[in-house]
Amino acid sequence: MTEQELQAYAERCSDKLDSKQKKLRDKYGLSGRDEYRLDLETRQLVFEKDGKEFCRFTIIIIGSLAPVSKNWLWGWGNESLSREMRDKSALLKGLYEETGFDLFRTATFKADPNLARELAALAVHHLGAEGLYRVPGGKDQTGDIMIYLALYPS
Repeated sequence: MTEQELQAYAERCSDKLDSKQKKLRDKYGLSGRDEYRLDLETRQLVFEKDGKEFCRFTIIIIGSLAPVSKNWLWGWGNESLSREMRDKSALLKGLYEETGFDLFRTATFKADPNLARELAALAVHHLGAEGLYRVPGGKDQTGDIMIYLALYPS
């Protein structure tokens, strides 16, 4: 795949992700500012309103972006995650076979939020996920590290 072909593919995946995100908002009422509980051990993301669960998803960690260092880290390369979590995320290495681009088999590299969104869109498409959700996952020097999650209804 050439760079132009990869860019066109990423744009198609981003358009599909926009559609999936709209469906998530319409179907579940997700806003991006929802109360949630994330249980990495069970791979569950549970949304609550007024202390009551209103929807639940099984997740695969796509990766994370640190705002200051601008480092992207694929979930499969994150040694702080359990072996099971990394193994699920390792399905994303298939994007290398699909595209031929090394960034899909390089655990960490420089990225900005736009690239992170494109990577997440490609990942959601590749994994056949229903959508994407971002959650803060710790801090670097001045901001929240954002974790990108692929969602599957539970």
